[in-house]
Amino acid sequence: MKKEVIFIICAHSDDEAIGMGGTIFKYLEEKKQLVKIIFSFGEQSHPHIKEEHTKKTRVKETTRIEKRLGIKTYFLGVKDFKIKDEIHNSKLKENLSNLIKKYKPQKIFMTSLNDIHTDHRAVANITLDTCRKIKYPGEIYTYEVWAPKKENNPYIYVDVSKYQKKKIELIKEFVSQKIYTYPLLFLYFLRSRSYGKKIQSKYAERFYRIQ
Repeated sequence: MKKEVIFIICAHSDDEAIGMGGTIFKYLEEKKQLVKIIFSFGEQSHPHIKEEHTKKTRVKETTRIEKRLGIKTYFLGVKDFKIKDEIHNSKLKENLSNLIKKYKPQKIFMTSLNDIHTDHRAVANITLDTCRKIKYPGEIYTYEVWAPKKENNPYIYVDVSKYQKKKIELIKEFVSQKIYTYPLLFLYFLRSRSYGKKIQSKYAERFYRIQ
């Protein structure tokens, strides 16, 4: 029987660990095929370090993590903090649509349309526009990274109590981003706890259904 394919689309390589790390481990346990598409190398995350060095560090780090988890990963190579400038880039959309057509995912998860980070919003808009142009028939969801602001779309909660510890460990594995993520670990914890209460579980993640 063919595995169900799940696409995880993010601006930077650690976004999905923050927004849906628990659900990722749930899908892996269910033997689903996960494909991760990363728009940017995140080369400007350390302004005091040469961009090429940061890029190599983040690619090496991401490749190691995803290989261990068994997640197929693609980098689209858009310049960090410039994704919003690629909204009308037909080549970029073609590359994304080709991957969707190749793997035929049943579900696509992408960053939020309401995220405060411009790159995250741009990824969501580019992905949504691409899916509409190719008439993608599957389900599309958004996950939350920096902005827990509600969207005007139906939402679901996924019980990740069993995987919460693994999610925190996964976030920590992106060591290159610890200056950004480590101070916010307690916030991520509280958010998961708050969502868990909504469905009478210990921890949960929230997703908005766009399609």
